[in-house]
Amino acid sequence: MLKDRGTKKWLAMMLPEHVAGVKEVIESQNKIEQPVLDENKLNDIDVLIHEAMEYNQLLKYSLYQNGYINTLYGRTVYIDYLNNQLRIQDEKQSIHYVSFRKLVDVEKA
Repeated sequence: MLKDRGTKKWLAMMLPEHVAGVKEVIESQNKIEQPVLDENKLNDIDVLIHEAMEYNQLLKYSLYQNGYINTLYGRTVYIDYLNNQLRIQDEKQSIHYVSFRKLVDVEKA
């Protein structure tokens, strides 16, 4: 019988197929499904965006992108109802075109 008193270092041998499988499992565990917003939440977001546009307030937008929730701080410059987009100007004065479908939450910053 072999007795190891902590003098030997045991390493795991992983084939490239195993490494790819482990990475895929880890990535799939971190991703989330896109939240579905109800009518009340959509109305609250709409009112908050219009109020912030009127008073030129800074908002925090939570956006769903590729399984993750990203945040964007900025001011709403224009609401494009034909293309279902918001035009948001961030702190660096660059314009972001954000689809209505990507919005998860809007808060005052």
